Amino acid sequence: MKRNWLLYLVIFSLALNFGTIGAFVYLRYQDRAQMYHGMSGPLPMRALWGALKLEDSQRQALHGLLPEHRGKIAEIRNALFLKRQELFDLLRGEAPAMSEVRAKIGEISALQGDLEEEQMRFLLEVRKGLKPEQKVAFLDLIQGRLNQALAGTCAPPGWPGSRMGPGMGPGKPAGPGGPGAPD
Repeated sequence: MKRNWLLYLVIFSLALNFGTIGAFVYLRYQDRAQMYHGMSGPLPMRALWGALKLEDSQRQALHGLLPEHRGKIAEIRNALFLKRQELFDLLRGEAPAMSEVRAKIGEISALQGDLEEEQMRFLLEVRKGLKPEQKVAFLDLIQGRLNQALAGTCAPPGWPGSRMGPGMGPGKPAGPGGPGAPD
């Protein structure tokens, strides 16, 4: 009788361990799948080519735009990192002057504006080489990624991607379709 209980205990323990490992593997796979499908970060070029059904000549043209774009983006991001580090260094100081903090924030804001301009320049260049039906798919793809980004942040109530309806906000009860309602 004791052996049967011991055998059942071992079987239960193995099943529990396999279930836990399986859950971790599944969740890790889901995280990678979400990251690849545009939940965050830049869209991989293969995904873009597949979504737009680009011809070989269009792929070559797009591929030619990438080195310059990536170089500019890397340059701006490096400058942003350095300016943010400088802002943090001000914070480390005993009593930083608010004028210095504002000036550094202004420099960071200007660089973020440069980053947005470079992204838009690249998107406009990509769009130039697309056929009308590809332009529609391209804009839909960008809108979808924008909606995903808004859904992951604090989008104002009523905006696309917001999980709160108009007139809803913190401290207000969730109505049908509001926060906490199933999607």
